Formats: sequence, C-alpha cells, structure tokens
Amino acid sequence: MPPHNEPALEGGRHRRVRSLVGYELSHEEPAVDYVDENVKLLVQEGPEAQSSVDTTKQAKSLETASAPTKILFLDGVRGLAAIFVMTQHSLEYMQDIDLGAISVDAFFVLSSFLLTMLFMKKSIRLLEKGASYRKWAFTLADYFSKRFFRVYPLFALTVIVLWMLPDGDKMQYYTLGEPEKFDLFKTLTFHSDQRHFVLWTLPVEIGYYFFIPVFVITMLKMREYWWVSLFPSYAWIMYEGLYTLRWNHQGLMLHAPTFVNGSMAAVIYVKADRWIKSNKFTFRPLHLVVIRAIESVTAMVLLSVAFKGLLFSWVHETIAPHLPGVPFVSVHLTIIIVIEMLAPSCISTTLEWNVLRYWGKISFSVYLLHGFVVYNEAIRSQPSYYDRVFARFGLILLLASVSYHAVERPSQVLAGYITRYLAKQEATRQCDNVQEGLNHERPV
Repeated sequence: MPPHNEPALEGGRHRRVRSLVGYELSHEEPAVDYVDENVKLLVQEGPEAQSSVDTTKQAKSLETASAPTKILFLDGVRGLAAIFVMTQHSLEYMQDIDLGAISVDAFFVLSSFLLTMLFMKKSIRLLEKGASYRKWAFTLADYFSKRFFRVYPLFALTVIVLWMLPDGDKMQYYTLGEPEKFDLFKTLTFHSDQRHFVLWTLPVEIGYYFFIPVFVITMLKMREYWWVSLFPSYAWIMYEGLYTLRWNHQGLMLHAPTFVNGSMAAVIYVKADRWIKSNKFTFRPLHLVVIRAIESVTAMVLLSVAFKGLLFSWVHETIAPHLPGVPFVSVHLTIIIVIEMLAPSCISTTLEWNVLRYWGKISFSVYLLHGFVVYNEAIRSQPSYYDRVFARFGLILLLASVSYHAVERPSQVLAGYITRYLAKQEATRQCDNVQEGLNHERPV
C-alpha cells in the first residue's frame, strides 16, 4: 500500500511509520497489534512523568520506524511465491520444474516465521511486565481471532461459491475428480477427504497456528539455554527434508519440519536482534564479507535445487538423495531471511519492488482464486501465447485485487476492532482490580 503524501517536516520518519501500518494491516498481523502499547493513561501524570512518557513514545516511534526496511522484502517473497503457484497450475510455463511446490513451502516458512516472531516479541514484553493469567488469556484470544479472520472468511466464501457451481465447473476450475461428492460442510470443517486443489494447505497451516504459542513459551522458558534446542531440531529438520517423501495433499505431520524450521529461524532472529541491540554491536567489513559469502552460496544452492541445475551442473552434482516430491529448500530460505533481517543487502532491496510487494499483499486471493482464470476455456483457447500470458496475469491481478478489498481487508479491519475491544476489556479489568484494592486498603 503506497503511503500518502506527508508533511515535509520529518517526512521520512512519517512515511516509514505509515508503510509499517500498511504492511501490518495487509498481512500477517494488523497494525492494531500494537494497540495495547498505545492505550492512553487513565490518570494524568505530572510534568516530569509526562516528559518521560513522551520520551518513551518517541523511542518506540523510532524503533517502529526502522522496522519496515527489514520486513517489507518478505512481501516480495510472498508475491513471487504466488506468481510461481499460478504459473505452475497454468500447465504451460516452466513445467519441467516444480516451482509451485517450492512456493507452497515458502508460504509455510513465511507464515511460521512471521507469526512466531510477532508472538515471541509480544510474549517477551508480557514476561518482562509479569503479566497476569488474564492478560495472557486476552493475548491468546487476540492471536486466534486474528488468525481466524485472516484466512477463514475468504476461504469460506470461495468454498460456498464452488459449491454453487455446476459439477462441470467444479471439475474445470478446481480439478475435482468426483464433483458430485463435494460436501460443503466437510470442506468448511477441513475434512481430510474434502481438501480439493489448493484448499489442502489451509488446514495444515491452521493446525500449526495452535502450536506456535506452545512453541514460543517453551523456548522462552528455556531462558539462556534456548540454543540447546537448535541441534536436535535442525538434525530432525534436515533428516526429514532430505530423506522423507513429501507431496501435496498430505497432513501436518509430514510438513511439520518446514513450519518448525520457520519458527526456529524466528527465534534465532529475535535472540540475535536483542543481543545486537543490547550490546550495541555493529557489523564490521570482515563480518559482512563472511555473511555475504554464506548468503551467496546459500542463494546459489537454493536456485540450484529449484531449477535442478546451476551449481549441480557447473561444479558438482548434488549429494542429496534423489527423491520425488517437494524439493527441500526451507533451510536455505530461512538462512537468507534471517541474514536479510539482520544485515539487509541487494536481495531484500530487489524483493521490495512495489510490483512484487503488491502481489504479496493480494497473494492469498491469488492463491485461492487463480484457478478460475488459468483454467478458463476462453483464455486457454487463445491461439497467441502472449495473449494467454497477458490475459492470465491481468485477470488474476484484477480478480485478486477485488477479492482483497471486498473480503480480506474488511475481515482484517474487523479483527482490528476485536483487538481494540479485547484491549479495552483487559484495561477495564485492570482498573477495576486496582480500584478494588484501594477500597480494601482504605481505612474505615
């Protein structure tokens, strides 16, 4: 979402804050996730205290303003993944490689990384403040309400529209083998035999959403020994990625290593970022040379796996087992993400291209609805290759944009209202408890 024109005074800082709000509203977490930090004090403080509060707010504003340069490129990753899924299902472009399956893994990694990072930062603040069980309950309620309104409304609407279509259209647009057996209730409740076409990923992702709070609290309770979990976790992730056959329409257990990999990367990033800030560490030229070397090799290996060649043709053939199914790229992807979050380079700058970011913003609509365009006979029957290309990309862009503004955005706004309501209720409960305590202490 491009920012509006801002005043010349401190324009750069204002634009960056606005871009963060746009990112949060259109992606994994709405901007109102920060509402609990911005609630006004119920009791007016004195001048000194007010000055302290203003200073704190300014510090928070500056900290918030620096965030977009680190996270906007993830929009580009999501947009690129959505485009690759669409091209894979077109049955026309780059069919000798499986960029669609790799893109689905990218979606899994991005979801687990972002949600784990946000929930972990929130949990750290709650633990530092010694939050009550009631506060944790409100936080979890807010977390799950956001997850529900982020994915389910558009999913449900798509399923209902699909249910209303004739059987022939179900077969054409969503590749249903037996459209007469389509069950609306079972599909809406994620029944295992009703996960058609791209719908199979939704119950897998939603199932992992329930695990993230447990994962985060466990990692935080390990305190300074959190790093001990890295070795068994990554040993399991690497083994499952290299030696286990994964394919589409499989359950959460087979895709769990991909999600856990994203969550572990989020933990590493949060811990490293806090250590860098607390120690005021800056990367020296030698550090950056080593980091860029690691990142470059990782990126080349990632491209080699995705395109089945490059280094494996020019340098040495792959040493990984030759298994059919989804290529193992999640570790490569998370290494690049963490490095770009800590020390951005031209990779993140390229992925921050507005075109890719916009595709990332509407990526969920692209993912669910692209079948209605790529499998349309009026488009597939076009004799010109370029006519088909422009028609597919243009119509999918238009359809997904309408879907985003008509369904996704209002759903996220509603989630924001619920967040503010929960924050207000929690603040009211705290005030009532304080007042009750004062009444008990007041002498008769």
